[in-house]
Amino acid sequence: MSRATTSQASAATPILVVESPKNRVLVYEDRVEKTFVTGRGCARKARREAAALRALAGIAGVPVLRELAQGGSCVIMSRLHGTTLAEHGVAQHGVAQHAVAASTLASLRILVEQMLERGVARHSLPHRDILVLPDGSAGLVDFERSTLRLFPCEPSWLLARSITRFHLLRLIGELAPELLTPREQRKLGRQLALRAALQRPMKLRRKLARSLRAARARIFSPLPPSTTLPPSTPLPRSDGRE
Repeated sequence: MSRATTSQASAATPILVVESPKNRVLVYEDRVEKTFVTGRGCARKARREAAALRALAGIAGVPVLRELAQGGSCVIMSRLHGTTLAEHGVAQHGVAQHAVAASTLASLRILVEQMLERGVARHSLPHRDILVLPDGSAGLVDFERSTLRLFPCEPSWLLARSITRFHLLRLIGELAPELLTPREQRKLGRQLALRAALQRPMKLRRKLARSLRAARARIFSPLPPSTTLPPSTPLPRSDGRE
């Protein structure tokens, strides 16, 4: 096999396959193919991620959109080489927060603000979606759960932007709280308190719903099948006749 044929074969073979109930991700040396396979609105999620990548084109630390394939359900993008926050931490110290440099979090701040300036807000910033690139800067992947700005003063956009910044402050507070300014610490404290207050009724509602489901299951559970006794054997007659 020639060298060109060998390189083509290796490029066509994924080095990592990640499957979930909702999507299938094929990671190649130079690209990532993310296919939304099940669930309502899978094509809509793919289009949203593709639109977010288009809006973020040219920003370092974000994949480059290459194609929206398979009828609009597969997003093909460039691959960012790096490790996630969790992987980066486990590889060095066993705890992610010890391995994240201040420069990485500083570049993440810049990246998030650039993202918001382009009109893309994320619903969360989980460790698995944040990469530490080879040069120590931060990268972001997975934009299927994001909000795209239509108008600058749109209420849904203003809320999504606030949620993104909250998750950024919370992440920095978890990994390196000394990097937060006193004003940011006070703001994060107020937001965490408000979030906890809003979640309490939701937790009570979920607990009540579970109790009602359990009670309903006990009340309407099917009765056990009746036990049929075997036919009794007649006793022998005293006169000897059967």
